[in-house]
Amino acid sequence: MAGVKSLEELLREINNSLRQVTRRLEKLENDSKMSTLVPHQNFVPGTLSSLPEHLRRSMETIVTLGEANAEAVAAKTGRSRAAESDYLNQLVDRGFLRKQRVGKEIVFQVFDLHTVCPMCGNRVPINVKYCSRCGASLSWQEPILVKNKDSRK
Repeated sequence: MAGVKSLEELLREINNSLRQVTRRLEKLENDSKMSTLVPHQNFVPGTLSSLPEHLRRSMETIVTLGEANAEAVAAKTGRSRAAESDYLNQLVDRGFLRKQRVGKEIVFQVFDLHTVCPMCGNRVPINVKYCSRCGASLSWQEPILVKNKDSRK
């Protein structure tokens, strides 16, 4: 009988340990779901989330357009062309965009942007669907844009 009691006690301990592990896993799952729902929760310097709101809005607009002049960006954001020109030039200074003269107008272009893999933290180009290091899918998340460290060369 003594062996049966110790076996029952051992099974209770295992059951309690499994419950604790299950609770911890559920908490981790909930925490990871919340971090994907709030894309700017994890601050990464040199990323879109590190920009002030007014620059982030201009950057998101130019990312969707690919390339555009200040007037086209202003039409999308609802702000003045002069304000957008200033914001886009700030993004050029920070290395997020590049600009070139086409005829009489200045065209701003996305400059070598990357996203951060949520699984391994690897920097991957914004236009890829899977992380090259761990293979995680990147298509479901809102990208956290990262400028290339070598972009100022």
